[in-house]
Amino acid sequence: MTVLIDGIKQTPRIFNQNAADRLIENLRPHLGFADANVKALLHGIGGASPYLSRLLTAKSDILHSIFNSTTEEVVANASAKALTLGQDEEDAHAMARLRDAKAEAALAIALAEISGARSTMACARAWSEFADAAVNGAMRVALKNQMKAGRFSPLSATEPELDCGLTILAMGKHGAYELNYSSDIDLIALFDPEATPLGGPEQARTVAVNTVRLVCQILQAQTRDGYVFRTDLRLRPDPGVSAAAVSIGAAELYYEAYGQNWERAAYIKARAAAGDLKLGEAFIARLSPFVWRRSLDFAAIDDVNSIAQQLYASKGGAEVEFAGHDIKTGVGGIRNIEFLVQTRQLILGGRHEQFRQRATLTALAELEACGHFSSADAQHLRESYIFLRRVEHRLQMINDEQTHRIPSENEDIERLAAFLGENDVASFRAHLTSTLTGVKACFDALFDPKDKLSVTTGPLSFTGVEDHKETLCTLSEMGFQRAERISAALRNWHAGGVRATRTPRARELLTRLTPHLLQTLSAASDPDDAFGAFEGFIGQLPHGVQIFSLLTHAPQIAERLITIMTIAPFLRHHLVKHRELIESLLETPWPDPPAPCQALLRAMKEANDAEFEDKLNTARRVARNARFHIAAQLVTGALDISAAERGFTEIAEAAILFLLDACEQEISKQHGAINGEICIIGFGRLGARTMTADSDLDLVAVYNADPLSMSDGDKPLDAVTYYSRLIRRLITALSVQTDEGALYDIDMALRPSGRAGPVAVSLKAFATYYEKDAWTWERMALTKARVVAGDQNLTSRVGEAIKTTLTNRIEVEKLVSDIVSMRTKLYSEKKSDGVWDVKHITGGLTDTSFALQFLQLRAGHIFDWNTAYAHAENDDSRRDLEELADAEKTYSIVLQTMRAASGRHAPTTPDNPALMQRLVAALGAASFEEAEMRLAEQQARTAATFARVVGAAAAEIRGG
Repeated sequence: MTVLIDGIKQTPRIFNQNAADRLIENLRPHLGFADANVKALLHGIGGASPYLSRLLTAKSDILHSIFNSTTEEVVANASAKALTLGQDEEDAHAMARLRDAKAEAALAIALAEISGARSTMACARAWSEFADAAVNGAMRVALKNQMKAGRFSPLSATEPELDCGLTILAMGKHGAYELNYSSDIDLIALFDPEATPLGGPEQARTVAVNTVRLVCQILQAQTRDGYVFRTDLRLRPDPGVSAAAVSIGAAELYYEAYGQNWERAAYIKARAAAGDLKLGEAFIARLSPFVWRRSLDFAAIDDVNSIAQQLYASKGGAEVEFAGHDIKTGVGGIRNIEFLVQTRQLILGGRHEQFRQRATLTALAELEACGHFSSADAQHLRESYIFLRRVEHRLQMINDEQTHRIPSENEDIERLAAFLGENDVASFRAHLTSTLTGVKACFDALFDPKDKLSVTTGPLSFTGVEDHKETLCTLSEMGFQRAERISAALRNWHAGGVRATRTPRARELLTRLTPHLLQTLSAASDPDDAFGAFEGFIGQLPHGVQIFSLLTHAPQIAERLITIMTIAPFLRHHLVKHRELIESLLETPWPDPPAPCQALLRAMKEANDAEFEDKLNTARRVARNARFHIAAQLVTGALDISAAERGFTEIAEAAILFLLDACEQEISKQHGAINGEICIIGFGRLGARTMTADSDLDLVAVYNADPLSMSDGDKPLDAVTYYSRLIRRLITALSVQTDEGALYDIDMALRPSGRAGPVAVSLKAFATYYEKDAWTWERMALTKARVVAGDQNLTSRVGEAIKTTLTNRIEVEKLVSDIVSMRTKLYSEKKSDGVWDVKHITGGLTDTSFALQFLQLRAGHIFDWNTAYAHAENDDSRRDLEELADAEKTYSIVLQTMRAASGRHAPTTPDNPALMQRLVAALGAASFEEAEMRLAEQQARTAATFARVVGAAAAEIRGG
């Protein structure tokens, strides 16, 4: 090795003559040894680099020594100074001495590289070696600190780090001896809790964490003498929750369970750099099966490629730029070259040890030798890497900044070109752009563009431990307002931070899916809200492989899925619990409502010979799927309200039919058959065929049998007991929780005598009660009653009993009085929360129901509410009936949509932008404010109609 003064091969052009002259003038007393080459070198540096000019001035007394020594000798001397920091317990100037040693190494390395006396990569190695010494020196000081506190017992007083049980791994460029000039250093600190010097398991963690924290403080604290290295511990296992130092055992468990491919790539360059080196190298050796897989399956290869494609994805391919281009992470930059090499290392290194090289260029040479890169490509990548690293170093030497971006201002570009020794800016531009373009071509050739996961606006990357600036820009351009939060969430998913992504396969699928997923989310009316909905869905999934695989292979589902989850948290909850529902979104077009009902009946028929428990589960599974289908179509606008109401109702009827038959079969096994008939009456929304996604069932059971008759089984029962047990079993069958969940909540309060009466009533008792004893509100409820299941003969007779009750004339004055009283009581008990609370607000569904029921009972005949106007007695009556029908339709839109979106306990005001937008569209309004205004106007009209229909007495409680 030649001394520096004899190795000068090149000098920078002078950019700023005044600054150059000023530096020479400042150094003149110390330049007696300098020849023309030395002066030209210093002149060029003074004209380009304010940082090096300050450093040269501060260290002018050692210039003779630096120029008359080899760079290796100067760096070795600076490293030796760093390593002696911990030997003197009374040394109060350790941090200042370390910064002084850093200044010597930094100056020698810069002079060697700028002059061409040493290559760029040789200087990167020298800088990495000094970093090792600096970390070790800082560690000695920190361990001495722990020893003074009585928590650490070293095996060697002069070298306390030997076999101490605490190791620091150098990662990234530091680990590969490729540090750039103003780089931070990526470290991972690991400790052995059983190590004797650390005091055993109880205090080892405390000693290790305190030591590492002090090491970082010594290295990166900004003092009047500057800093040594910025340190970054975020490559450690699970950095969001783990301490500064991680136990060896915990680290191994983490990588075994959650390690990602980007972490495998990071460990390609890992080495033990400080502390207990034997412990560190042993850990890396044990991690070898994780990093270097003997056989890499195609899914893992896809994941490696997908990470690269995410880093590079953009519409039409990223373009090579000049001013402002990031030569590290931008297209055609240093990261592209490193990734090209590392992905091939990961794929091939498990079977071929020669590819397990830390240094990029060494690995590239091995890959070229085995034919994995052509000679031309390898040569271009090698030359490009060295050139880009040289540009990177010059950028950082100007002001000691960790920058990788070509300046945007012309003056700064001219400074950089001069510092690099380029003839002018034009030649520098040509050199750089041709280099970047060539690297891009190699990258495109190895990562087939047709397979790229591209997005609309720019690159996406969610690997590593920090946000990528380009990714945040892409997310913002896609329409996301909280790009940092979304990036953090996605990095957490990719790191296995939720249950759904804790398996390697799930993360591999997620990597491929992410760009398309974000593109779909960005198309939502509120992309951030859509992402939040999907995030809630992912966070609740116990496993992710099935869902991610489905979305990967059927991306058209994603739009429907996201729309549903954004509008409807209620449906999202069902999707989490029953992931097979997502597969139903594949059906295009979605089936009409009758189709799910037919499927339900078909599945129930097929289960006819199954065990009773299996029948319960079949009913729940098929009904749930059918209800989801209808609710999903309803909230997305693919199905109108009347069709949804009919569909929900037919599903309930099918379930009742099936389970009533199942219960009859079950009871007959013990008690035999009985000479009698049974039917089930549906009241409320079931009877009116207006059920919602989460309606309960208002049921009344009526039987007809001789009270003295007995069943013919081994354990005979009388008719009253027999039918009571049958109906109780039916209630249980419909409502009990099984492995498939519950089916419906059941309310039988409308049976004669209410909850105090028997669960099954005889036909005679039913008819007599409604003829003589029924309250007005029970007669009103009967207007929505109809038989939904049972024996045909009894069904007809019950229908006649209902008709008789409804067509009997009723005292109008009492009817009005009772309705007014009920309305007043309801409004006092259930206060409305605004216009969207269409059920309880004045002029809402209660008023429409009461008015229509009043008209029907007063008229003494039965009519379909949807065609009620046909029974109008005059034009005024027709107008009132049409007004009530319109109100019923409007309120049903709101109620049905909100119930489908949020369930029975839906908020009284739409609580998310997507649901608001859906309701606005369904109501035919132009804005949410207009929709509210229309509802308020409709409620005012309905309240007025109620007053006209029911009578003057209603006006007294009109505001109630």
